[in-house]
Amino acid sequence: MRSTAGGGAGETNDVGAGGEMNEHLVPGTVAQDALEGSAARIALIFRVAWSALTPALAYPQAVAAGGVGTWQHVAVVSTVVWGGAYAWFLRSGRLVPAVAVADSALFCVYLGFAHWILPAEYVGNPSTWIIGGASVAIFIASWSLAPVWTITLAVAQSAAFLVGVVAAGRPAVGGHDSVVAIFVLQGFLAVVVMRLIRGGARRADATLDHVARARAELTIERSRLHSRRQFERNLHDTVLSTLTVVARGTLRTRLDLVRARCGRDVAILDRLDELPRSAGLFASIAWESGCRAMPVRLTLPEEEPALPPDVIEAVAGAVREALSNVERHARADGAEVSAAVADGGIRIVIRDDGQGFDPAATTTDQTGVRRSIHERMGTVGGRADVASAPGAGTTVTLSWRPPEPGAAPTHPEPHEPSVAAGYRAGMGWALVVIAVVWHLYSSTSLITRPDAFDPFWLELTAWLAIGLVVLAVALRGPTRPLPVPVNLAAQLVVFAAAVAGFAAMDGVDQIAANWITGDIGWPLALLALHRPVAEYLAWSAAVVALSVGVVLVETGPDTGAVTRIVTALLCALVLQLAAVVAFGLVRRNGALAEAGVREAGRIRETRDALVAVADDRRRWQRELGESLRPLVGALADGTLDPADPDVRARCAIEASRLRAMLSELTETGEHSMWRRDMVSSLSGAAADRSATIEARIAPDFGDVPEPVRAELVAAVLAILRLTSPGEAVVTLSGCVRDASATVLLPVASERPAVKEAMWTLLHRVRAAIPGTVSADVEEPGSSKFWVEVRWVS
Repeated sequence: MRSTAGGGAGETNDVGAGGEMNEHLVPGTVAQDALEGSAARIALIFRVAWSALTPALAYPQAVAAGGVGTWQHVAVVSTVVWGGAYAWFLRSGRLVPAVAVADSALFCVYLGFAHWILPAEYVGNPSTWIIGGASVAIFIASWSLAPVWTITLAVAQSAAFLVGVVAAGRPAVGGHDSVVAIFVLQGFLAVVVMRLIRGGARRADATLDHVARARAELTIERSRLHSRRQFERNLHDTVLSTLTVVARGTLRTRLDLVRARCGRDVAILDRLDELPRSAGLFASIAWESGCRAMPVRLTLPEEEPALPPDVIEAVAGAVREALSNVERHARADGAEVSAAVADGGIRIVIRDDGQGFDPAATTTDQTGVRRSIHERMGTVGGRADVASAPGAGTTVTLSWRPPEPGAAPTHPEPHEPSVAAGYRAGMGWALVVIAVVWHLYSSTSLITRPDAFDPFWLELTAWLAIGLVVLAVALRGPTRPLPVPVNLAAQLVVFAAAVAGFAAMDGVDQIAANWITGDIGWPLALLALHRPVAEYLAWSAAVVALSVGVVLVETGPDTGAVTRIVTALLCALVLQLAAVVAFGLVRRNGALAEAGVREAGRIRETRDALVAVADDRRRWQRELGESLRPLVGALADGTLDPADPDVRARCAIEASRLRAMLSELTETGEHSMWRRDMVSSLSGAAADRSATIEARIAPDFGDVPEPVRAELVAAVLAILRLTSPGEAVVTLSGCVRDASATVLLPVASERPAVKEAMWTLLHRVRAAIPGTVSADVEEPGSSKFWVEVRWVS
């Protein structure tokens, strides 16, 4: 152990901030811009996947039908090549509308010349690679084109399909009518889907903008509050403490201590938001102990612990305030400071043998212990305990320990990013619309061909069961995942309905073009939105296996029939699988987009907070620099003598003004500008008459109508100009319906003239304030006047 005394303080580099506050903190189209990038990737996946799948679908059909023709080779090869070209066109990560039009135009050509490209029996059949590719083209077009153009392309595909059917020698009206309707239906569904998704992106942008603004305002307010609290504590613990002891004459014979402390205080006034940093915690404690009016005995360990800078500053500040309290209030012969190091932390005890006090009896105006000790330690995760009793001295214990590893962050991030939530809602409801519309469309098979099902009630039950699953998801909301057991049960219901539907079919033609092949995948896709994609793939494989099994049972090993059912299922399932993949892709892309926006927002918030703090610091320096800094500076360089009664009186006045300013930090930790400005003006009026002031302003006084409040304050200011040197007490209270202002002020001479001036002033106030105004002037003693102005609406 060792005993130390004395010390020094160093300086830190100033960090300034400038610039203007940004009106817009985040771009207004972040989500929509991110959506465009996702759309390009989804379109690329759709087109390239289908182009790669085309040979596997086209050639088995052609071989089963008798051979592959030249134009079939040309069409398949050109589709594969177009897939590669499409990827090249989208290399920038953005959709190109002209490419989407070209994509649909290519499949319009295929549809119009289907009799050259497809085997004759497949012309007009919905289970061909051309039909699937044309459907993909419509969905891609909806991502990059306006709705009217998407519908136009869908109609063009329908017309091209009919041209191909007629060119093959078949009537325009027949069993292929459903394919014509499917193209148009897909066009309308694509438009609805994109409107829902883009609407979700717009809502996400609005949410982002609102959240970013609110977060920025909160960050700025927190930064300003932290800075205010910091330099208020510093002013309270240093400048105010020094002025108080000089005013009381405690240091009138210690000019060296006055100069040392005032020199430190000048540096603080020049840099209000941060104390000059010392060489370390123990050096700071030694310096503070060595410049006190009473002796301070130190017992410090040989080795100082490695503490974070903010902890060193907080602990040193709390020790400084504890010693200042001993110096100003304890009437003690001395104090003792001891420290102990344990578990990477610190424990410091400050004891005195003074008069003590009752901690429970302190008021909110007595802020030294509460703000400068308890609050200061609390900001760094430390603890302060104050033990005292009247006549028993005071013991202040400060302790800090490193936080436990893995402690939860102070401000956790939201679980659901706004952009991702917007995408999730848009795509979820889009899939609900598709599932509902497609399910209603599939009912046409039951209505127009009831004789194709035996028994019909089983087919109808299967259709109703699938519809109930879709309805249940819609009523719950697609953004709310079902519990895992419920989700699994719903998937089993859909699959069981498919089994029942296939069981009730009569004939392979109905199997190949039945409603189940296009309808079953959408409820499965809805249920897979919050489940792994592999699970959806497993159910899709089960549906394909079921379909193939039914065909084999009905027809035996018929390659053509198997090819037709597999192609029909793939045409349907590829869009459904793409929708599931797209859902996850845009959600992840949304989360990444918001992460970028959040980081950019943090940078802007930090910059704007620095600007606000710098503005506050300049304003405080301007207000304090008019009279306070010259006084402290003159004491520091020895120009003024702390033993001079006039100098002590000036210190008392400035201490009163500073104390009034610091008292205006409310319990909620927010400054009320009208309160602070009011206290500053009242303190200035009293100081002009060489008087000090105690201002008691109720928080509800801010509810008083502004014209009435202004007149009452003006009256108080005029009354303070009549005061004599001494201490005046001002009390302001009220609400929206009534208010009062009272002043207790010292008057040493010319009492009749002062009283007459007060009454003249009060008569003028009563005439200026609307409503009922009463006034009173009393003389509670030979040297004081008590004045009251009361207003009632």
